[in-house]
Amino acid sequence: MNFPQMGENVPVSDLVALNKALRKSSIGYQTSAQMGTGDNAGALQPLVPQSMESTLASKTYTMQELALWPRIAKQFATQTVHEYNVLNDQGLDLDPFISEGDGGQLNTGSYSREFVKIRYMAERRQISDVAGLVGLKGPNASALAEETQRGTERLLQKLERSLFHADSDSSDRAFDGIIKQIEKNSDGTMRTNSTEDLVGGALSIGKIQETCAKVYGANADGTGFGKPNVCMVEPQVYSDLIQSAVASGRHDQLRVQENSAITFGVKNLTIMAPYGPVNIVSAPFLFNSWDAPSAASSGRVAATTGSVPSTPTINSIATAALAGSEESHFLNADNGAYYYKIVAVNKQGYSAAAATGQNTLAFGTDNTKKVSIEIAADSNVDFYRVYRSTKNGGAASCKLVLEFKAADSGVTTIEDFGLNRPNTSRALLLDMSPQKLRFMRLLDFLRRPLAETATAKPFLLMMFGSPIVSVPEHMYSIRNVGTSTDVSGVNL
Repeated sequence: MNFPQMGENVPVSDLVALNKALRKSSIGYQTSAQMGTGDNAGALQPLVPQSMESTLASKTYTMQELALWPRIAKQFATQTVHEYNVLNDQGLDLDPFISEGDGGQLNTGSYSREFVKIRYMAERRQISDVAGLVGLKGPNASALAEETQRGTERLLQKLERSLFHADSDSSDRAFDGIIKQIEKNSDGTMRTNSTEDLVGGALSIGKIQETCAKVYGANADGTGFGKPNVCMVEPQVYSDLIQSAVASGRHDQLRVQENSAITFGVKNLTIMAPYGPVNIVSAPFLFNSWDAPSAASSGRVAATTGSVPSTPTINSIATAALAGSEESHFLNADNGAYYYKIVAVNKQGYSAAAATGQNTLAFGTDNTKKVSIEIAADSNVDFYRVYRSTKNGGAASCKLVLEFKAADSGVTTIEDFGLNRPNTSRALLLDMSPQKLRFMRLLDFLRRPLAETATAKPFLLMMFGSPIVSVPEHMYSIRNVGTSTDVSGVNL
């Protein structure tokens, strides 16, 4: 069977048949090729894709850095476009009292039909013939198994990050991560009842409890009653919460375990919401406020096909008024001097960062301006990564704040609405029940051999799927969460 390139569709019947065959078959990439029979007598049978589902399960639950992927429910899809229903409300808030003999007023729930496209993800790896024959990859007896393990770990790390942050608006090949699904409506506007902005402030235990109560409380329109059972934060925020819990807790939280060791702090951090306990989970890949790369990716890995983008050319940068339904998150207090760095990205890799000089930006009245950056035309770019400095900070303080799709032709005008601030992250309150949050998969995790054109064995590790947040109103995203080095004054 011919496999698709990333982003293409194939007949669903073929995918379903392949999935069944992979689950039943014992042959795979590590199986030696056998002589054919019948009409194929004398010919070597081809190597086939192999299900790596057992490897995926093993790596998922031994990589402690993964927080969302092990917890999210996995369900199989039967189509490359998966449709599902969302219950918006259970009906109007009609007067429940009736007269004797009255049949009452008909009331119905409100539903909407949504859909998600299944996306393809892959990690390309290879081993040389020498490495495969004499075990040059390390203590693992099989070089292929060793490289498969390394590739699986890397692909899962990228999947975890994408589950949080991916955005189909910047990359046509990507799905929408859960942050976008929680924070934004289908028209791109902010869902105000599912998100708020701390503007760099530290997260407190009291704030988490307050937010859980908000999601759980009944609203006039019949919505509410959400019960988030997990709060995911990045490790530094988790550390701050532990310190504040210890500072405000009882003295016996300092526990003597044995004569030579003590534990200061808490092992499992849980807060009590109005409906029950909520576990606080450290999620390293929730943080993505990174520095710009110091060099283009071509310095380490040569592109398989095509070329890595050139360093972008920045034509201009200025503040601009909003248009239409656009929403700004820049405040008057943000007036100041800023640096920007821009990195171009395509399937082959990423460019070196182009840096602006220091620009004085005036935002005037709160929430009325955006930053507009014009980039010279380049047909070899899929999207741009945009890094912004802190207010009046140096160029070294630039951190990733957004990704922006490149124009199909002509110049690209990047628009920064200030949604994300450097050196911050998010806190996500999630209901992990399968009917509200799940990952739809089309096939097992696969290892697919590629054509050998040199003395090496290339292969792809492949996954097919997309996440679904079917009731975003029962989740909550707290944006721009900062950290505190001194939590002694945190208000619980």
